[in-house]
Amino acid sequence: MNLPIIRCCTGPSDGVINHHACQNHQLVMDSIPADAHTREVFYVGGEYVDDGTGNETVYGQVYVEHLVPVRKPLQKYPIIFIPGSSRTGIDFLTTPANNDNNTNSPTQQSWSSHFLSLSHELYLIDPPFRGRSPWHPPTHLSSSSSPYLTFGAAPLQKAWATPPSSTQWPDSPPAGKGSPAFDHVMRSTHPQLANLAEEQSVAQKSLAALLDKIGKPAILLAHSMGCKIAWLLADARPGLVRAIVAVEPAGPAFQMRGMGGLRKEPTVFGLTEVRLGFEPAVGEGGEGLRRRLVKPGEEGLLECWLQDDGEAGEVRKLVNLRRVEVLVVTGEGSPHRGYDWGTVEFLRQAGVEGVEHIVLRGEAGGVLEGGVGGGNGHMMMLERNRGRIGEVLGEWVGRRV
Repeated sequence: MNLPIIRCCTGPSDGVINHHACQNHQLVMDSIPADAHTREVFYVGGEYVDDGTGNETVYGQVYVEHLVPVRKPLQKYPIIFIPGSSRTGIDFLTTPANNDNNTNSPTQQSWSSHFLSLSHELYLIDPPFRGRSPWHPPTHLSSSSSPYLTFGAAPLQKAWATPPSSTQWPDSPPAGKGSPAFDHVMRSTHPQLANLAEEQSVAQKSLAALLDKIGKPAILLAHSMGCKIAWLLADARPGLVRAIVAVEPAGPAFQMRGMGGLRKEPTVFGLTEVRLGFEPAVGEGGEGLRRRLVKPGEEGLLECWLQDDGEAGEVRKLVNLRRVEVLVVTGEGSPHRGYDWGTVEFLRQAGVEGVEHIVLRGEAGGVLEGGVGGGNGHMMMLERNRGRIGEVLGEWVGRRV
């Protein structure tokens, strides 16, 4: 974006205030869009490895898009956006094509635009081996899952306790190939590492390098599987992570559920496939983390695993996350409505002190009342009322951080 260089408010040589010039300056500033920004891109992290032919290549580097608001002063804490499974930073920059009448409406703007308008410096990343972060031929990639089954058709999901009602997906009713929203998501879906532990380990190292480069505490805004990276980053750099906004984090603890409610392989370190800094420490295979199945306190939710405190009433603590402010956000029309409570309680049980849970309800008294409604699914950053949800996230950041 090319912006004018503005020199005004004083005379040419005598330093006397020029009120006419000041008025012109204000007119120019008022004409600049609230989300106006400068942009740079760079790569961070990665390490040299043998490529199998006797040559070296860089493995695990991360593509970063750095957006700096034009309007000053900047907020104290920059925000790092971490996308979910098979996704890239584009989810926070743009929205499904042709799904809105007015994409400049506050209820419809992207989350990056909203936080830029609040004067937050932003870093949007493509996780390792995905999008513009290079992959390597020896790396085994999994195929992309269908967004129709995973993201856009929550009303069709019947495998959790209370079937959700998703009303905010841009295609209504949810539709498949040929519909604008489905095609947008499918075209921007990427393969990812089949080995989740490898992906998380590499991402932790490269994004720790990004935090070191920024050199001051940041807020992590992560979605779905990206939240696993956020937990690991806060564990690796506790002094550089001020808060985590976890949008429908992959979970619950110990036994991850898919969007269709199907149980997947155990998550041996509770929230991640890579070891976290528990105190007392746990073994390489999660030894020492005892667990028990707990019934929910609200009707219609699912049982979730928490640590078993045993007769002594003791559990292992996530000491590096203790002082990190955490917001978990759940859509009322998403299968996550059934089990995000388990992730929240696991964090609290492990000693994370500032955990708050918001369910995006649209009824009177709900956080989304007032015409933009609830009914959000898993990909809420692409849904019709995404701008209002961005406001909710921004309000929490302003209040808690």
